[in-house]
Amino acid sequence: MITVKELTKRYARTIAVDQISFEVAQGQIVGFLGPNGAGKTTTMRMLTCFLPPSSGTANVAGFDVLEQPLEVKKRIGYLPETPPIYPEMETAEYLKFVGKLKGLSGANLVERVNYVCDRCAVADVKNRLLGKLSKGYRQRVGLAQAIIHNPDVLILDEPTAGLDPQSRLALWDLLGELHGEGQTM
Repeated sequence: MITVKELTKRYARTIAVDQISFEVAQGQIVGFLGPNGAGKTTTMRMLTCFLPPSSGTANVAGFDVLEQPLEVKKRIGYLPETPPIYPEMETAEYLKFVGKLKGLSGANLVERVNYVCDRCAVADVKNRLLGKLSKGYRQRVGLAQAIIHNPDVLILDEPTAGLDPQSRLALWDLLGELHGEGQTM
């Protein structure tokens, strides 16, 4: 599902990621461990086509991140450390918006919004403004937007950062269930 060979990212005089190589097979859950500044987030941003690598190659779901970024983006769900939400939108409205961006429409869109709201335990805040939600709810809405289109690969950057212990456990349980459904993370 993910193949990385000698991937490097340079910023002027700084090397953020230095020739890393790894593979992630379908169905695997993989975590990046390392100190702050080790290049974990930068690597995820390259895999999700938000940053181009300086050198090396990366393929996600069979597509090259440089040559076929739109194909990669169609097949991934991405939850950055800070969920990409619009505080003035309601939860369901936001999820419909993201679903449309991911190519969903009609009954399929409505079905997926309802599904992710139930799976991510945000159905009770469907009609609330995102800006009024707690950190835990915002994180779960962020996960809902990442899985709305049933992606082949799910990339999560510190998905439990800042969550209370109960919310953290609930999120890990949900990720375990998603893995059981065949998601690669």
